[in-house]
Amino acid sequence: MPATQKCPSCGAQTSGKFCSECGAPLGDVACAHCGAKNPPRAKFCGECGQPIGGGGSRPRAEAPATPRGDRMAWYVAGVAVLGLLVVIVITVGRKSAAPAAAAAGPAGPASSIDLSTLTPRQQADMLFNKIMTLHEAGKTDSVDFFAPMALGAYANLGTDMDPDARLHLGLIELAISQNAAAAAQGDTIVRGAPKHLFGWLLKGQAALQAGDSATARRALRTYLQNYQSERARNLPEYAEHTTMLQEARDEAERLLPQGAGK
Repeated sequence: MPATQKCPSCGAQTSGKFCSECGAPLGDVACAHCGAKNPPRAKFCGECGQPIGGGGSRPRAEAPATPRGDRMAWYVAGVAVLGLLVVIVITVGRKSAAPAAAAAGPAGPASSIDLSTLTPRQQADMLFNKIMTLHEAGKTDSVDFFAPMALGAYANLGTDMDPDARLHLGLIELAISQNAAAAAQGDTIVRGAPKHLFGWLLKGQAALQAGDSATARRALRTYLQNYQSERARNLPEYAEHTTMLQEARDEAERLLPQGAGK
């Protein structure tokens, strides 16, 4: 009988390369960027710092480089994300079913979200909204459960990773105390747009959360210096996060000496 081991994801006793209960890979994880081996639950490579197997999704065990093996790994990841989205849609649908029925009447038609019509970005944003709601409610266990799926969904966007998507990714990383990863998202935004508020907001919040007050002050001071001119650009992503940007400005003004952002 094959030797069994404890699944690092769900804790079940299992054998083989993948868990028979949850489908998570077993054994060491090979970094897709440099090939270094990492522990099963590692989200970032200890050698090169890049996201492992898609930026925080469930680690993928090293497997033979065959087309069938690659397709199977992506299939497992896709099924996991799809299943999560179904749970979210059902939950939202149940919460809204009563008022919708009252508005439509006893024989009114029911409405639902067709997951096949959602783009990968919309699916990732749905996960982001779910995690932020849980984070604000203080449900840390649920945040930790959903976060790896959301990190993987955003990391797989490729060229769709605009500053707004990187902000979402960074905020998720802050919610699970991955401060260095969140700061790295801010750095990437700033490299592409040196005055973009999302970049300096992430850099400042990551430094504050890590207890690096000097770096936090520099980032927040730059945030305040750029605030008026950037908001005047009327970028769509700024309009979508107006409240958050204003709250970050107010916090920066409280933390910095008077006139520091001038």
